[in-house]
Amino acid sequence: MSQMDPMPDAMQTGDGGSKMPTVPSSFLKVGQTAVIDRVSGSEEVRKFLAGLGFVRGTEIKAVSNNDTGLIFEVKGARVAVDLKMAAKIHVASKS
Repeated sequence: MSQMDPMPDAMQTGDGGSKMPTVPSSFLKVGQTAVIDRVSGSEEVRKFLAGLGFVRGTEIKAVSNNDTGLIFEVKGARVAVDLKMAAKIHVASKS
């Protein structure tokens, strides 16, 4: 970290802007809103989730969270995903 670089590398984006730490969406509590930072997994999984509305920059809200999966509000619709799939959706807390 240099004097011109006051933020650790892990907290910066490639364009020099700041970046909030991300967590898997399965960590969201009911009622919590976050913004999708990235979606991991195979190309097939990423395409499937994109088709459901889970794309970078999209705001999501946790509606339900239990032992089998989560229900998110995404672009005005409610979408259910299992815990394994939710772990592939990485979000940054909205602040």
